Amino acid sequence: MLGLIEAFGGKLKRTDCQKLLFVFSQVTQRNYYDFFPHHYGCYSIVANYDKDCLVHQGFLSAVEDYQLSTRQSFLSEISADDRSVINFMAHDMRGIKGKSLVRKTYLEYPHFARRSQIISDVLDPAEAKRMGLWWVTDSTPGLFTIGYEGLTIDSFLNALISNNIAAVVDVRNNPISMKYGFSKTSFERYLKSADIAYYHLPDLGIPSAFRQGLDTPESYKRLFTKYAKEMLPKQKLGLQSIQDLQTQHGRIALVCFESDPLSCHRHKITDYLSRSLSFTTKITHL
Repeated sequence: MLGLIEAFGGKLKRTDCQKLLFVFSQVTQRNYYDFFPHHYGCYSIVANYDKDCLVHQGFLSAVEDYQLSTRQSFLSEISADDRSVINFMAHDMRGIKGKSLVRKTYLEYPHFARRSQIISDVLDPAEAKRMGLWWVTDSTPGLFTIGYEGLTIDSFLNALISNNIAAVVDVRNNPISMKYGFSKTSFERYLKSADIAYYHLPDLGIPSAFRQGLDTPESYKRLFTKYAKEMLPKQKLGLQSIQDLQTQHGRIALVCFESDPLSCHRHKITDYLSRSLSFTTKITHL
């Protein structure tokens, strides 16, 4: 980020910096930052968070723009390959900013324009119509599950939007995470900023006391067997809530930490529901 700002003269507008970081990530195929379709196109929550951290550390000025506050050269400290791409971008795109830069990202990466609130201001009607051909608009009712292990909040949101998920059901008993953006308060805020509803059903989670000493596949298997046989059947209200929310929103996702559903209790929830004659919705583990 600092090297990019330096190459573009030491100062970038907030939207321009986000879009240039996005182009860099797409060109290099390096996800230093992940992005998701937001109201003004591609957006990275983590990049915005990093900006605040760099202000606190004295590298950026405490202003709305992304502005270097030191004469230190950051380009010299990054890899030669990354420096080459940034220098090429600075030469090739220096005059492209504001609306023109947003337009460029929309036309070249249409997926990230799907939630845009300004698309009619940036593209003509024919261009905007062509954008729609790239968007996943499947509204078939479905119950999905996803774990955020290995994902940033931005790549997580992108996965949800890519599958047209309308609501998230958090099935963690204690929704606190060491990963940025996944503790309940911030998690709910970021989901709502992406127009995705948030619900928390803690009674469907497994209390931390039962998770102690889980260090082998066998110990996990014993826990999930106990959960399915002794704990889950008592949660009729929570299980019914999932069915009601799926009926209300159409496409919802159960969320917990583990990336592999078989390493997470959420697969026992979906197994239980799939055995119910009243539940006929397709279940997909993302």
